[in-house]
Amino acid sequence: MQELYSIMRDLLEVEYNQKSLLYILKRLEASYGNEQEEKWIANSAGYYLEALQKELRGVISRLDAYVAEKAENPASSG
Repeated sequence: MQELYSIMRDLLEVEYNQKSLLYILKRLEASYGNEQEEKWIANSAGYYLEALQKELRGVISRLDAYVAEKAENPASSG
């Protein structure tokens, strides 16, 4: 069960980071016409998105492993 709580915390962190990325994209939209700021924001958004994808892949892998473990041994506690 601890593993599920940990996975849930990680998913909530991903959700928070997605909201942050949305804020960055809104700033990009507001900065149209300022090429320097547009490039900086677009670069930041790309980096943020890559980090979110990596984090989400890790959380999903942990959840898959947990489900597989429970399917093999339903009597174990966790």
